[in-house]
Amino acid sequence: MELTMSIKRELVLASILLFLILGYVKPAAAQVEHISVQKDTCFHDVDKIDGHKLVIIVKARDTTISTPKDFYDLDGIIGLSDSIKLNIIEQLLKFKNDQSICCRKVGKYYYEGIERTCIGKPKSQIYSIQIDALYLINKIVHPYGTSMYSCFPVVVNRETQKEINDCPELIVDYYRIYEKFFEEAKKTNVISNNFNFNTIKYAWFGADPNTIK
Repeated sequence: MELTMSIKRELVLASILLFLILGYVKPAAAQVEHISVQKDTCFHDVDKIDGHKLVIIVKARDTTISTPKDFYDLDGIIGLSDSIKLNIIEQLLKFKNDQSICCRKVGKYYYEGIERTCIGKPKSQIYSIQIDALYLINKIVHPYGTSMYSCFPVVVNRETQKEINDCPELIVDYYRIYEKFFEEAKKTNVISNNFNFNTIKYAWFGADPNTIK
């Protein structure tokens, strides 16, 4: 009798555990109703720039994740599935021709448990929405150790070792690298470590000593 009661208790506990697991997984994986990237107008009190900022919005049945207008806090995005992230990346890539000015000045927009010192200091003070979009992709693809890949929202042409924030046509050319990696990731619906955006031709300022003179 005692053995039978023990088995029953174990079955009940197992059923409760299974219910809790299923109840937790469903909202995270299946309840996302809307994903969008919108360009909002903004004015930052410190930087004193009237401009724009891309905002990522993910709406679920019971909650909404929205990234801030004035910073790069993507904590709510990091835990989402790769399929949702790829949806976001696809929308960000559509801003490749947008030369609107971002409302933030160039800065080291990252926070990590172990931070490294970014190499050098860029001359560029402003950047466009087309760069803002790529910088957001960097943080989605490599949420940890971002400073190792892109300290500043400043792109460098490695062949000339010059900053190209004021060369939108070269930034558009750089988009081709991101689009290539996106298409490869979409085939498997997985974002892997092979999504490398610092190339022989283009790189983010401070990615390594060779990106600056």
